[in-house]
Formats: sequence, C-alpha cells, structure tokens
Amino acid sequence: MERKTELELALAWGKKRMGIIAFVLFLVIDYMVIMLLMHLELAAFMYSTIVGGFVGIWLMIFDFIGFRKKYYSLLNTYHNKEYNLDALPEVKELIEQSYTSIIHALDNDLSDLRTQIKLHEEEADDYYTLWTHQIKTPIAAMKLILQNLQYDDQKQQEARASKQVQSYLALQGELFRIEQYADMALQYLRLESMSKDIILKEHRLYDIVANALKKYSVYFMRKNLQLEIEEFDTKVITDEKWLQFVIEQILSNSVKYTPQGKIIISTKNIMSDESAMQEAPVLVIQDTGIGIHSEDVPRIFDRGFTGYNGRMDKKSTGIGLYLCKKVTSKLSHTLTIHSEIGEGTTVQIGFPMNKKAIALEDE
Repeated sequence: MERKTELELALAWGKKRMGIIAFVLFLVIDYMVIMLLMHLELAAFMYSTIVGGFVGIWLMIFDFIGFRKKYYSLLNTYHNKEYNLDALPEVKELIEQSYTSIIHALDNDLSDLRTQIKLHEEEADDYYTLWTHQIKTPIAAMKLILQNLQYDDQKQQEARASKQVQSYLALQGELFRIEQYADMALQYLRLESMSKDIILKEHRLYDIVANALKKYSVYFMRKNLQLEIEEFDTKVITDEKWLQFVIEQILSNSVKYTPQGKIIISTKNIMSDESAMQEAPVLVIQDTGIGIHSEDVPRIFDRGFTGYNGRMDKKSTGIGLYLCKKVTSKLSHTLTIHSEIGEGTTVQIGFPMNKKAIALEDE
C-alpha cells in the first residue's frame, strides 16, 4: 500500500465525488438559465451564486478533510501492522458499515484459523519431542545387546549359542519397535490429509488381520503368548492400509500389557444402526492382560493420555489409540474398548454399512 501524494489524494476524492459535483454544477447552470429567461436582475443571481458556492466549497473542504483523515488512518494501520479493528476509522455510511462487517467476519475466521494452526503446531511439537525420546529407548537397547554379544566370545559354545538366539530375537523386537514408531509418525503426518489417501474397497477381513499378525510373531514368541484365531470369511468395505494400521496398534497394546496368557481374535455380527434389518460385522480382539482401570477407560482415546498403565510402563506415548479413533472415524467404522483390571481387555471394530462410507468412497 503506497503513500499517495496530496494531489493524487485530491484526484481520488474528486473521482469519488464526481457524481455529486456534476449534479451541483448542473443545478447552478439550470439556475442561471432560468434567471436569464425570466429576466431577473444579475445582482440577485450573483449574490445567490456566491453564497451557495461559498457554502458548497466549505462542505467540499470538510468532506475532503474527512476523506483524507480516513486514508491516513488506514495507511498508518497498514504500515504499522496494527491489524486491530478498533484502530480502523469510524464509519457512518451503510456501504462502509457493510464492508466493516465483512472485515470483522474475516478477522474472526482468521483468528480461529491461527488458533487451530498454533494448536496443531504445539501438538506436533509435543508429539515429535516425545517420539524423539521414545526412539532412543530401542536404539539404546540394541546397543546393549550388541555389546553383550561381543563379551560372549570367551564363554562356552552352548551358552553363547543360546544367548545369541535370545539376543537375535531381542534385536528383532527392538528393530520392530523402531519401525513401529517411524510408521506411527508417518501416519500422524498423513492424518490431516487422510481423506485424500483413502481407497474404500471390499476386502477379506481375515487377510488384513493375518498381515498384521505376521509383524507381531516375534513378540508372541518372546513372551510365549498363545494366539487363538478363528478363520472367518467376513468381507468388509474399508481401506486396507489404514485398517491394518489400526489393528497393529491394538495388537501392540495387547501384547505389551499381556505378560502371560493368550490373545483371541474373532468376529461377530450386530444389528446396524442404519437399518434394523441389516447386520454389521464386528472384529473382536480380546486379551487376558492386566486390564485398564475403570477411571481411565473414558479417556483412552484422548491425545497424549497414557493412564495408569502408561505411567507404570513409562514407554507409552498416548498416541496410538488416539490415531486409531481418528482413523476409524474417518473410515466410518466404530471402535469400542471394554476392560477390567486383571481380566483383560476387549476391543471391537465395527463395520456398519452406512451412507457415510459410500459417500467417502465416491470422494
């Protein structure tokens, strides 16, 4: 916004008031013609013209002063970057009041957008700070395992072989944790634009579950956990990649908080909310782990909430279930968790065939 000279400002004012000035000149000419036709005295015409012109000139001067004052007020607001609406000049005209109302509405939208951006930046900063600390744990564990392998050279062959097998499994587990943390960070980044990445198709649910279980086979071996899974032929409309991510996060929690026992995976059908005549398939993942405290259950999907178990474990990020809830909501799936201390946890993912899922597929 460049500063105008006084001449440019006067020309801009004249251009704005051109219609009024032309109308006044028309009235003066009309008045003069009428007086000439009526053969009135020239002195009366001159006196009336001088008085009217004097008043008109002062009115134009005051109007130009107001115009100039508004311009410099807006110019100072622009150059001083004081985008406070209270600093704007007072308006009395209806059109200017309408413009001001639009500016206020845009300012409110901008303020809301800035708040959302700031909140998102703070959440991202908190998450990646936490992620950086979390990734150091498996890296340090791997270094320690490798050091132990080096110190085993002088031990007996059988003991060394047994230790190497355990170390190999431990290394696999720690590498998997690094891969999981990296994958979680990637999904966290993609969450905002997830709608553009969704491809809804009909998939065999058992195949998606089987692919997720392959990644956790090492953990099942290390903890001697049993796995009970019924082979089901259920087909659902979903995005294979995002659903597998959700199942992997749930399996991760089940394995982490199940010291011993088993994990049971099955399906069932419930009546869909969209139609009382239609059944919706539900994937059930149940473990015999330590369970979740009742006061923590309502908040387990909150971002950053770790609960009692997370504080005891000191490795929980509070991001996994938050992402699961966000993803299932985007996919129009349902996600519920029931748990009791000492009895284990049951997670259910529902696949209702509703209009929202069909609309999302068409996007």
